[in-house]
Amino acid sequence: MRFLCLHGRGTSAKIFEMQTARIRQALGRDHDFVFVNGTVPADPDVGAATVTDEYFGYVGDSVSQYRELYDDLMDVVKAQGPFDGLMGFSEGGAVAAWMLLENARHPHTFGALKCAIFFSAAVPFDPEVIRDGIVRAVDPATDGVLIKIPTAHIWSKAGDVNSKHAQSLSRLCEEGLREVFVHELGHNVPGSKSDEGLAGSLRAIEHTIENAKDHE
Repeated sequence: MRFLCLHGRGTSAKIFEMQTARIRQALGRDHDFVFVNGTVPADPDVGAATVTDEYFGYVGDSVSQYRELYDDLMDVVKAQGPFDGLMGFSEGGAVAAWMLLENARHPHTFGALKCAIFFSAAVPFDPEVIRDGIVRAVDPATDGVLIKIPTAHIWSKAGDVNSKHAQSLSRLCEEGLREVFVHELGHNVPGSKSDEGLAGSLRAIEHTIENAKDHE
C-alpha cells in the first residue's frame, strides 16, 4: 500500500520519517510511504531544533489557510499519488481525518483512500462549514460516525495532551473497522523507546491494513 504521511505541528517530513522508521521497517517493503511538509511556518516542537532548522504546520487562524490547505493537498495527490492510505501524527492526523471526511461526503476527492493510521491525532475541522467561512471542529456526539473505512488509533494515556481529542476522533470512525492501541509514552510515535509500544502499534496497524485489503 502507498501512504501519504503528515507530520505533527512544529516538526517536518524529515522528523516524521525518523519517528516512524522502526514501524515502517517492521511493516516491510510491500508498502510505500510518502512524507510531505506542511506549508505554514511554525515554532519548533520539543526537540525539533536538534534535527532540522525548518518547522511547519498545516493551518493557522485564518479561513483562507484552510482553503489553501485543500489546494495544497490536491496538488500532492495529483503529483505523488494515488494513495491507498494516510498516516498522520497530531495536527497531521487531524488533516488526514479531514481528508477522509471530505472523501466520505464527496467520494474520491483525494482518491480511493482505503485506510488511515492516526498517532495522537487531533480532532479534525469540518470541511463543509469551512466553505462558509466557519472553522468548527467535528464532534462525534452531534455529527455521529462519519469515517467508514478501516482506521488505527494510537495514543497515550500518560501525558498526552491530545488523548481526549484522539478518543473523539476514534468515535468518528466506524466501530467495527477501527483498531485502538493506548500506550504510555506520552505525545510520541511509539518506536525506539519501547518494544511493547512498538509491538502494540504494529498489531493495530497490521490489522487495519488487512481489513482494508478485505474491504477492497
